[in-house]
Amino acid sequence: MSDGSQDRPLGPAPKLEAAAARVLGPALRTGQSPFEDDLYTWTPEVAEELARRLDADPDESAASDNPRSPVMQALHDQLEGAPRPVVLLAAELLYIQQLPLSTVTARLKRGRVRDVLSWTEDAPEIPADLDEVLTERGPLTGGLGFNVQMREHLRWLCSFIIHWAELEPGVRDAALSDPWEFQRAARSTPGDWRAIRYSLQYLVWPGNFQPIVKHEHKTRIRDAFADLISGPSGIDELDIDQDLYRISEVLSAQLGQPVDWYRGSVANQWQRHRDDHSRRAWLVRPGRGGVGKAGQWVEQNRIALPASHLPRIPAHASRLEVSQAVEQGYPHLDYQARFQLTAELHTFLSRMTPQDVVATVADARLHLGTLTDDLGYVEDGGQQLERSVLWSDVTLDLDSLPSPLSELIGEPGTVVDLTDGLDALLAAMHPGSHSSESQIAEAPAAGAVPQLPEVTEELAESLHMPRKELQEIVDTLQSRQQIVFYGPPGTGKTYLAQELARFLAGLDDPSRVQLVQFHPSYAYEDFFEGYRPTLTESGQPGFALQAGPLRRQAARATSESGRDHPSFLIIDEMNRADLARVFGEMYFLLEYRDRTVLPQYSPDTSFRLPRNLFIIGTMNTADRSIAMVDAAIRRRFAFMELHPDTPPVAGVLRRHLEAKGVSTEPADLLEALNSEIDDSDRDLRIGPSYFMKDETTEPGGLEAIWRFDLLPLLEEHYYGRLTRAEVHERFGLAALRRKIGRA
Repeated sequence: MSDGSQDRPLGPAPKLEAAAARVLGPALRTGQSPFEDDLYTWTPEVAEELARRLDADPDESAASDNPRSPVMQALHDQLEGAPRPVVLLAAELLYIQQLPLSTVTARLKRGRVRDVLSWTEDAPEIPADLDEVLTERGPLTGGLGFNVQMREHLRWLCSFIIHWAELEPGVRDAALSDPWEFQRAARSTPGDWRAIRYSLQYLVWPGNFQPIVKHEHKTRIRDAFADLISGPSGIDELDIDQDLYRISEVLSAQLGQPVDWYRGSVANQWQRHRDDHSRRAWLVRPGRGGVGKAGQWVEQNRIALPASHLPRIPAHASRLEVSQAVEQGYPHLDYQARFQLTAELHTFLSRMTPQDVVATVADARLHLGTLTDDLGYVEDGGQQLERSVLWSDVTLDLDSLPSPLSELIGEPGTVVDLTDGLDALLAAMHPGSHSSESQIAEAPAAGAVPQLPEVTEELAESLHMPRKELQEIVDTLQSRQQIVFYGPPGTGKTYLAQELARFLAGLDDPSRVQLVQFHPSYAYEDFFEGYRPTLTESGQPGFALQAGPLRRQAARATSESGRDHPSFLIIDEMNRADLARVFGEMYFLLEYRDRTVLPQYSPDTSFRLPRNLFIIGTMNTADRSIAMVDAAIRRRFAFMELHPDTPPVAGVLRRHLEAKGVSTEPADLLEALNSEIDDSDRDLRIGPSYFMKDETTEPGGLEAIWRFDLLPLLEEHYYGRLTRAEVHERFGLAALRRKIGRA
């Protein structure tokens, strides 16, 4: 921000940046107000008063029909009766906070600043040149945070003004002459709030700092284009900002214009491999020999992992990069120890992101905090990887943790994924809050089983089955979560599973019910996850890890839209596959829903079967007796028989035909047919589904069913015991019609 520097690089929005200089130049040098020349608002005294008011609880009794947004109404209540300099400073800081945004309209920006100015007598106008530039579209994608966290941003700007005044004059002069010195000064402000600080750094030094307010985006952009500057220079925030400055110079020269990081081919390049970076939670424990370290972490607002032998690697490094570094630095460890170390370091380096919840155990209590800063290397009895955490005052008793936290805390390892317990952690950290996070915390806990609706008479009538037996199935599913319908062919096992699941899941989201069919070649890689052939970005063949139906349905069940509702996975023809091979380590989760496993193809990511995911399997006993089914599966599922002789299947065909108002002869024939099959062959009896189709009542329909469906099936069942002629004589349509007196 040096005056008259001809070499000062330009940013992507010159008019807007000139307006920012018009505000921030005098404010940072003398404290002069940009809205009233004879007033000094950017002083520690005024900032302290504004900060004190922003810290006060707003009046929540304001009328609900107030035209202001809740954030602006709260700000109005806090500034009620404030001295004129305090109100003007609030308006000026709000101008700076809103000015660079691309996601807020000019009308709304003007309206907010003018609204604040109107809260003082003889309200000044926004100076014409500063007002005009509000029509410019800003280069900064602030997201929701710059709206809902407006007061927090103003509060940090107040802290910055106070801190700025406390700096030595030489330090302030250096910061106004060198962008990197300015970053150091701003970064040392107590209670660092990255998003608004990044915005301020850009406005003060627009050619040197990029209009990016997410550190994760900065890192990923830098890493995506690092080859333009012969690789990244380091992982510290200063390293990343300086690398981005050099990259922007190269790209701007290539493009012939300033770089837009969020549009076009530039955006496509760094966003191509975008992952799901929703908020997560982590438990971090001190490594070997770290007794007492966790208490020091809480006092020093940090967490750390020992890395004495680890070569320096960039933040957000891939698992392969971490693995190579571990192989290089820790050859003395055995394979399993290196594997575990790779998983923990990769999580610490690349998967933990700012605003994630962090927990650690000290003094027999679980301490909770929020990850606020990115990675750095420190020397503390040997090289360590360190991350900054804003620890809260909230601690939890280890002996009274709710499920699933109580189980997750017991998982081994230095870094443990606690995301399944995130709701409980947020509820503890933000009791009574009305924020979106607290709304998430008020949702049913991850360990809670949603209550399934009761069976209605309408459903029972549509299925032609007794309501009592259907409700018994639902009650068993509610308590066991995993059931298997087994019985002879044609008893409606798959149909009942689908119709019941659709009813219980509700009709508004069909994705809550998914069906997969097992077969002899079905494997774990098909069911849960495995590597599948794909094309790389260069068009070359390769392999990529792809989720199977179980993992996909579990993800739907735990998504924000699905977490409150039951979801269903139907496994048809379950006993046709090698179940031990298909389920793998999922066997454990079928019995222990409160625990996690490390899947074989993604061992650094724990997996849990959500409580709101119900599994319904079907088994055809004519294909394979359930006595031959894996004993582990039999123990983990409730087996419910669907048999032509017993409810709810018994009588289904007759009720179906009566409801249609047609002859009940097919029901009589089915009963006669099954009575000819001995009790020793009970699993070979025929279900009603063969007759519950339109062709049954058409001329020649029964003959076709016997000829093409039933007799071939019975010939196969009785192969070696009865000749073909004997099967036809005993089970043929003509013989059965004679038996029921309808020849």
